[in-house]
Amino acid sequence: MEVQGQDVEEENNVEGLGGVRESILSSLGEEITAIVAPVTACMALTVCLVRALYLEGRTLSTAPTSIATAMYHESASDDVETKVTGALLNALVFVIAITIMTFVMFLLFKYNCTKCLYGYMAFSSFTLLFFMGGYFLQVLFEISRVPFDAISFVFLLFNTAIVGTVAMWTDWTPFVLKQAYLVLVAVVIAALFTRIPAWTTWFLLGALVIYDLCAVLLPGGPLKALVELAMERNEAIPALVYESKLTRGFRDDPRREREAGSEARDVAAQGYDDGQLLVREPTDSASTSTASPSEITAQRTTASEDRREEDGEVSVTEPLMGQQENQDSAGKEVGLSEEDMELPDSIKLGLGDFIFYSVLVGQASLFDMTTVYVCYLAIMAGLGATLLLLAIYQKALPALPISITLGVVFYFCTRYFLDPTVTPISVSLLYA
Repeated sequence: MEVQGQDVEEENNVEGLGGVRESILSSLGEEITAIVAPVTACMALTVCLVRALYLEGRTLSTAPTSIATAMYHESASDDVETKVTGALLNALVFVIAITIMTFVMFLLFKYNCTKCLYGYMAFSSFTLLFFMGGYFLQVLFEISRVPFDAISFVFLLFNTAIVGTVAMWTDWTPFVLKQAYLVLVAVVIAALFTRIPAWTTWFLLGALVIYDLCAVLLPGGPLKALVELAMERNEAIPALVYESKLTRGFRDDPRREREAGSEARDVAAQGYDDGQLLVREPTDSASTSTASPSEITAQRTTASEDRREEDGEVSVTEPLMGQQENQDSAGKEVGLSEEDMELPDSIKLGLGDFIFYSVLVGQASLFDMTTVYVCYLAIMAGLGATLLLLAIYQKALPALPISITLGVVFYFCTRYFLDPTVTPISVSLLYA
């Protein structure tokens, strides 16, 4: 009887572990899909645009002078040492420029000069949509031989750019429209960055991985300081950030919500037993958003007031600083419970992540589509791992390092090892 009882208990424990895993996966699926779908759409549109514009010599093969090619312009006649040195200098200058701009943004935000930031970002968004978007659209019309006149083209393009700017920088426009324009902006920038020479592109992606780690995780990092200041003030930071769901404000951890809700039910039950009616008033949080070119940030619904004492004193809800100890017996054995491992209501991904994911697959599309598929799967695997870490640690994390590292590694493995082996075999089988 004792052995049978032990077996039944072990089976119950196994079922408990399976239930925890199943509930965790079901709770994470919707949030992951909400951020994976727009990233996939952005990369797919970038690949289509790059292959339509840059293949078969349809446009210039070299990039115009920009901050990414300020120190060195790659030439096919240059030797490997010159290309490596020049690409490294370009990447270094680019990262230094981003760091300086981020610190300037932090100082302007710290001293309440947010109107300057909003104005600059709105003007940049308009010029990008109007000029670069118009250039790409004109080239596509010419390639497709679609007839159009200049007056109608400029009129429609101007209205499109105005609507996009208003949608991205106001709160009263449809949320779906804002998401669509953010993806469109990322596609335009990624297509422009794909014109950067290959050596500079790879060194630039590697430098951005290092910068992202330092800026988000190190104490005193520019992005970390910017987000902490925004959370302290509970104010919005002007930046292009994709949000998976419409939420309001920096919010507390869901585990504290459950604790507050449990305490509310206990106190309410006690008040009911004592013949008293206890009324709880929810707190409101201001609308805000995080500003980060390459990071994921979490938002949760603000918890209600912790407790209303009999004398009317109300305690203020504290922000999440640590994780609650797991009370579930099955969760203790696996180390994490559903409460410990939960994604936020809304995942925020900086538009820089969209751009450089798309730059990687766009660069791969200049070679062949097999490399594109492999790079896409590698980037999605890295993004999934980052979201998993976000669910565990419940704090802002850099989104570039894992995805870009996997994407670059699989790009070179596919191009120089897989493709030379698989393509001849496929051709021989096709004509056998």
